[in-house]
Formats: sequence, C-alpha cells, structure tokens
Amino acid sequence: MRTKLLLCLFIALVGLNTNLSAQDAADVVYMLNGETKKGKVTAVHEDNIEFIYSGEDLNYDIKKSEIAKITFSSGRTQVFNEQPAAPTAMAAPVSATTAASRKNKLAVLPFVMVSNDQGLMSEAMSGQVQQTAINSFKKNTNQVIVQEAMTTNAILLQNGLDPTSIKTMLPKDVASLLGVEFVVYGTANIEFEGTRTSGLSSTTYKNDKDKDKRKGRELTSNSSTTTTNYDTTIGLTIVSDTGSTLYSVNRNGFGSSLDTYEGTLSYLIKRCPWGTKRK
Repeated sequence: MRTKLLLCLFIALVGLNTNLSAQDAADVVYMLNGETKKGKVTAVHEDNIEFIYSGEDLNYDIKKSEIAKITFSSGRTQVFNEQPAAPTAMAAPVSATTAASRKNKLAVLPFVMVSNDQGLMSEAMSGQVQQTAINSFKKNTNQVIVQEAMTTNAILLQNGLDPTSIKTMLPKDVASLLGVEFVVYGTANIEFEGTRTSGLSSTTYKNDKDKDKRKGRELTSNSSTTTTNYDTTIGLTIVSDTGSTLYSVNRNGFGSSLDTYEGTLSYLIKRCPWGTKRK
C-alpha cells in the first residue's frame, strides 16, 4: 500500500514538472537590430507575425522585414532575413619596407586645409599645397630624396587613407607604409578676410592751338582695382620612422594674396633640418 502511494506521488510530480516545463518554453524572435523577444508567436502572415510577450496578454504585430529568425518552443528555427555580418576591424596597413630601404627618403602628406572659404577646403587645393611643398623640398634641401606626390597618394588610397583618417595611425607606421624615413605633416589655414577696392583718378588738358592748360579742355579718367585678402598660416611637422619629431613650426605668412602660402612654405622648408638656411 505504501509502495503504491509513493509510486502515484512520483508520477504526479513528473507530470507537474513536464507541465511546468511546457509552460516555461517560449518562442524566441531574433530581430535584425540584435534585439531578442521571448513569448509566443500566435500567427504568421505574409508581411508580419502576431506575437505575445511572456507573461502578457496583448497581441503585437511585428514586420517580417525586421526579423532575422524565430526559434520556436518546439526547437524548430525559421529564418526570415540573413543577420548582417558584424563589421570586421580593418587590419593595420602592412609594409614590407625596411629601415635601410627607407633611408633618407621623405614624403609629404596631402595638406589639411582649414578655411572659412569652402572653395579652399577641396581635395584639389590640398593636393596643390602638397605639390608646392614637394617642389620646395626638392629645391631648398639637401641630403633627402623627396617622394613624388603621385606615389604617396596612391599608397594612401590603396589603404583607404586620407588627410583625416591618417591621423589614426602612428607616424612611424605611416613612414613604414610609405617606404620613407621622414614624413611631413602640413596644415594650411587660409582665412578669407574680404575684398578691398582702390581707385585712381587723373586729369589732363588738351589745347590744339597753344596748349594753354587754362584754356584747354579738361579730360578726366578713372580706374579702380579690387583685391581679395587672405590671412595665411602654415604649419609643418616632420616625423621620422622611429616616431621622433624632428621639426615642428607654425608661421603666419607675409602678404594677403591667395598664393602667400607658397612663400611661407619656402621660408619654413629652407630652415628645416636639411634646408639651405638651417641654423
């Protein structure tokens, strides 16, 4: 009698546990945005599903286009949309250059342009200032081999780098990538300051008989000239492939024309470690 009673109690406990487990089981909806919803899928339509959260009674509509997959309480999985692959970190650019192959080579990066004139913030202007600097390094320095802009910029493009994103790399890694011992970072701050108009007036006299100015006819001519004024500051920093800063300087240009940066670059480059006027 006692054995039968224990057997009945055991069967009841197993049945209760099975019932609770069935109640605890839930459908799991995996959303494309990474969110997970647990509850019960009550209906699947052409464009949406009906869903009730665990412990609630309210029925929700969820668009299929927002769902990655559903794992039902039975264990079956239904895929609606492929989950976007997690972005992979971009590998750091790798260069096969050696210290010996980089010896005495110098590269000038595209200049970072700063201006209140959007026309001067262009890639073309950045490249123009870069080329001016390269030409000045070739003319006004000794003992360094200056890399062409085409080569430098091609390597940068192949590695998805521009004047802004290259700041995320250590200078020594930039040097290794470009295959040079020295890297020149440059900033051109060219602020538009407005225009100025100046005029000139002249008076002459004409007398066909005796050229007496008092009796002659008065001829007056006027002319005016409008100039555009800029305030220019150039910054240069030269870093070696060991990460050491060899030269860092800023200078406000002398003059107010747009091409003031040319003379300012020449002044600074002549006074760099290999410049013809270095101290």
